[in-house]
Amino acid sequence: MHEPRSALLQHNSGHWKGCFIRLSSSGKEEDRFPTSLQVQERDGVIENCLTYLSSGQQRSMNFENVPFTMQVNASGGWSLGPSAITPLAWVGELSVVHGEERRRLVARHGFNGLDQVVYIVETRQGREPEAPVQPLECTTRTSGNLMIWQPEPNVELLLDARDRQMGDATACGLRWITPQGEIQQIVRRYDANGYLETLSETDIWG
Repeated sequence: MHEPRSALLQHNSGHWKGCFIRLSSSGKEEDRFPTSLQVQERDGVIENCLTYLSSGQQRSMNFENVPFTMQVNASGGWSLGPSAITPLAWVGELSVVHGEERRRLVARHGFNGLDQVVYIVETRQGREPEAPVQPLECTTRTSGNLMIWQPEPNVELLLDARDRQMGDATACGLRWITPQGEIQQIVRRYDANGYLETLSETDIWG
């Protein structure tokens, strides 16, 4: 067993340079913008401060203990979202990390399917993120009731584009096969009653 707080800090602390790519509900790029993210522990508090470099706008999230709505795996991957959902709108945020690079996903699920997806490439140690060629257009395929988008050759986004009804289990996932062939992934699953399922380190999909 791993300790979520320690795994989170071990793999995610530092200064991350990012490229946020906003995608339409069909997987086509709408716009992209540069970011700067500082993650650190200070006086027992984990501080996260995101800066949108084009506007200077900042967003912060600070916590002492990992929120109960956050799932963290042994490799430092994490996901955020509600503890329970209905067929109404909800947002899932996921991240996987390998060394000095991360891939992240923010999926906004609307009343009638997928509203918007933001795909994020981040690097640490002063390196500039190598973002996909512009404009990005994901290749897509189905996996059961869900969709798999590929924004890059070795990255897959597991998404639910359905007009969900009561009783529909759902999931949101992110998988990255690193240049070394390692698989970094995390999947956030909700059961047929809308409750968050326990995180699986060996989730199989696609």
